[in-house]
Amino acid sequence: MLIEKITLRNFRVYYGVNELHLSINPEQNVSIISGQNGFGKTSFLTALVWCLYGKYMPDVDERYRKEINESGGYKKHATKLMSRPALDEAEREYPALLGKLEKVENVLEKDKIRNRINELHSFSVSLTFTNIFIPHLSCNSVQITRTYNTLNSQETIEVLIDGKVNELTKTIGQEIFINDFVLPKEIAKFFFFDAEKITSLADVKNIEEKQYFSKAYNEVLGIKKYTDLKQNLENLQLRLRKKSAKKGDLKRIEDLQAKLEESKKKQEIYAHDIERKEQELIVKRQDAIEKQEQLIRSGSKLSNQELANSIIQREKIKEEIQRNKARFNGLVELAPFAMLSAQMGKVKNQLVKEEKQQNINLVNSLLKEKYEQLTEALKEDKNYTAIDHLLKTHLLNDVQEDVKMLLDFTPSQKSQFAEVFDNINNNYNKLFKSILTESRKLQSTYNIVQKNILDAELKADDAVIKLVRESYEDLNQEIISLEKNIGHLYAAHTSLENEIASVSRQLSEQTKFIKVEEADQEKEETSSRLIQQLEQFIRQLKQRKKTSLEKNIQKELNSLMHKHDFVERVEVLISGDLIDIELYDQSNGLINKDTLSKGEQQLYATALLKALITESNIQFPVFIDSPLQKLDKKHASNIIRDFYPAVSSQVVLFPLLEKELNEDEYQLLKPKVGKACLIIQKHNSKSSFTEVQPIELFYQFNQLQKVNAN
Repeated sequence: MLIEKITLRNFRVYYGVNELHLSINPEQNVSIISGQNGFGKTSFLTALVWCLYGKYMPDVDERYRKEINESGGYKKHATKLMSRPALDEAEREYPALLGKLEKVENVLEKDKIRNRINELHSFSVSLTFTNIFIPHLSCNSVQITRTYNTLNSQETIEVLIDGKVNELTKTIGQEIFINDFVLPKEIAKFFFFDAEKITSLADVKNIEEKQYFSKAYNEVLGIKKYTDLKQNLENLQLRLRKKSAKKGDLKRIEDLQAKLEESKKKQEIYAHDIERKEQELIVKRQDAIEKQEQLIRSGSKLSNQELANSIIQREKIKEEIQRNKARFNGLVELAPFAMLSAQMGKVKNQLVKEEKQQNINLVNSLLKEKYEQLTEALKEDKNYTAIDHLLKTHLLNDVQEDVKMLLDFTPSQKSQFAEVFDNINNNYNKLFKSILTESRKLQSTYNIVQKNILDAELKADDAVIKLVRESYEDLNQEIISLEKNIGHLYAAHTSLENEIASVSRQLSEQTKFIKVEEADQEKEETSSRLIQQLEQFIRQLKQRKKTSLEKNIQKELNSLMHKHDFVERVEVLISGDLIDIELYDQSNGLINKDTLSKGEQQLYATALLKALITESNIQFPVFIDSPLQKLDKKHASNIIRDFYPAVSSQVVLFPLLEKELNEDEYQLLKPKVGKACLIIQKHNSKSSFTEVQPIELFYQFNQLQKVNAN
């Protein structure tokens, strides 16, 4: 699957209609799109994700969720996606068009005016795909166009197959078609990524993040389609057995099915309520922020920009304080041991003595046993007395230390103690002091920022300010109430998940021994056989993918990093539906990904992406923003030469020329570059594409720099 053409109309900085063609040449599969900061590279990537997923953008990347939340919900966020000059144009022309609409009586004229009004108040993004495979459907191209109307807050999506509307998209729905036949949103993260921010893949810690990435891994690795097929066969088997069940069994089956269906419907209601209340919470939080800004502006000389920066700074400091507290709490558990480090040393010495004494006792016990065996065997010998003396001298000469067994640790306890002891003696004090220093620094900075904000709020006593403050406090109470409500809904939703799993098991047990009717026996036997085969196949597939993924990640890591054999072994852990990835060094020690530098984390994430794409066999364009951030010269060369041209059949890079990609580095990539484009901006909020010959990319870029300088 390749993207042939992208059309942006009034999307963010892209005022009017802007078309861009990407390279679809397999020999020159790289396209370069470059522009200065603020010219529209990030907007371009956002346009692609928005066109494919609309309100489901947060499922692709957490930053979109944050942007939507900060905007006050999806509809407000979508309105902000429209070009500012286009919105200004709509505001200027709308009153006159509205007046004209009221006067015109001709139906066709009215329709033209309405179309013009809708055109003025809408923006769209269109993607044209070629070389796309859709099962059981012959097609050369697929065009997806998403349009949003800011006047009525209506969003529409059109999918054309070979230029025509197809029954398939109408039957299953355009959103489902895109997710099922173009690119599932769960794995889009691996194809639209910011090379500087994909280090999040190296920092997966809590269970929610693991579940999210595990779901994506299962999608990418092609495991999910087989588990879905198995589920469909189990549903068929259930219908066949239910058809043949006796009256008593049938009643129990129907009761369980009814309970299962009821639980699923309740779960859907809870999910809908959660989504609705979370959107309501987003709006309330935005309203509260606006009220707080009113309070601050009324009592402070802060400018709007300074105010916005203060709020952002405060939230960032709060997050850093929470992270620092979590690290501190982890060290507090070891504090009693650290305070008794001298006693810990004594314990260690005692353990060494006890271990030595245990070894002596064991040896002496064995020697005594051998002595008794030998003396028993030699009793009849005429030289028994002399032999006995020799044996006593050499076997029972047991010199022992006078050591009391005070601790008597098990091997496991010894290992745990050694780990704690080494931690305390090596880096505990240094880390503890570092965290305390950072904590004091963060708290001091937070207090200063918070004081600046609170000082402004305390100033105003007039009636208007009091009214705003009361409104602000009411909103905060509503937010607290909503958060509690959402928490209860999540708890109920989770409880229903457990109930559904339990009822499903009961249903399976209830139908396990039902003998189906003769007419359906062949179907039942076939489905049972296929389910067993699928279970075995899924286990084998997971194992194959595990082994192959381990090899690929290690191969990519060691080819990209200049530290030879930096990673000796990669282990992919599969537990149920959870997938985790661990790295080991040459001494078989687990590599903590937190300790990797930002550059190394980026290389790890890049290697993981390459390995996943290789394993997936999904041919989809890969879009890479900030491609060489945080990488040294040698790493950058490895990435340019070995990674980018080979990562996919179509690669689109968004580098800052001379900063993230210099001319020498470009020479390594140039043989693979089929298209090159510069984003130019002649006016604020108005960017456009200028296609250049790949060989002239830096020449044209330098010419533009000269023009801008003048």
